[in-house]
Amino acid sequence: MQQFLIFTVVGLSAAGIYAISASGLTLKYTTTGVFDWAHGAMGMLAAYSYWQLRFEWGWPAPIAFGLILFVLAPLCGIALQRLVMGPLRGTSEATRLAVTLALALLLIAVVQVSWDPATSRSTRPLFSGRVIDINGVRLSYNDLIVLTIALGVAVGLRLLMYRTRRGVVMRATVDDPTLAALNGASPERAAATAWILGTMLAALAGVLVAPTLSLSAVGLTLLIINGYAAAVIGRLRSVPWTFVGALILGLSVSYAIGYLPDLETGAQYLRGIPSAVPAIVLFIALLLMPRPGLRLHASARAREASA
Repeated sequence: MQQFLIFTVVGLSAAGIYAISASGLTLKYTTTGVFDWAHGAMGMLAAYSYWQLRFEWGWPAPIAFGLILFVLAPLCGIALQRLVMGPLRGTSEATRLAVTLALALLLIAVVQVSWDPATSRSTRPLFSGRVIDINGVRLSYNDLIVLTIALGVAVGLRLLMYRTRRGVVMRATVDDPTLAALNGASPERAAATAWILGTMLAALAGVLVAPTLSLSAVGLTLLIINGYAAAVIGRLRSVPWTFVGALILGLSVSYAIGYLPDLETGAQYLRGIPSAVPAIVLFIALLLMPRPGLRLHASARAREASA
């Protein structure tokens, strides 16, 4: 029982990071109609930038973290919207997907040129050093805070999208930008807000997930991309269901790591399954999810193209 609780705690911590990353992806898709393949690469860039400030240059953790989250990430979000995605407005979905994928590869290349891949780098959790003992299960402050942040992000985004004027404008802009503009909304401002918030969440996920492994441009990008399965469970539009999907994903990976290698028969063939769990969850979600969930913005794009 104690072992089960330990794996549950580890899974919940991972789920929190998946939820933060997937929430940012869901926000951008819901409000701009763009499935951003560069989302994981932005988180990876933030993780490397935090390492540079905190561990290479010795800046205090709060200052380094604040600079990454509240300065670098918003500036990157604005640059993405103004220089990359804004000019692509009205183009096909395939074109925008290809551009975000190319951007992800570009960011990986930039990081590998800027930081020598042959050098080993690692970071420490933002809230390390203190734990709570519950019936013999040691629960770190870091795990608690990560899960709390993830829950706060889910609640905050839900309130933003459905309880504020800015959120209504953001959703209306992607559904029918022309009609939204006629009612006084600014499509550019709404898109900029979505890209800023989405990039901030990618950066937050990148900094939080970095301590779980040595810094690796490709590894970090792929690890954050694993959270895409949670976004698909949320049908790329529901932040609460995205949070539920992150819980399913995090716990599934943790239980797979904890129990599958212990199977007596054929264990050698099961050791690679934990790393494949996100892809398996994504595949199952795509099979079970109604197709209209991925075509949420199809009618809006068709009207925009025919205008």
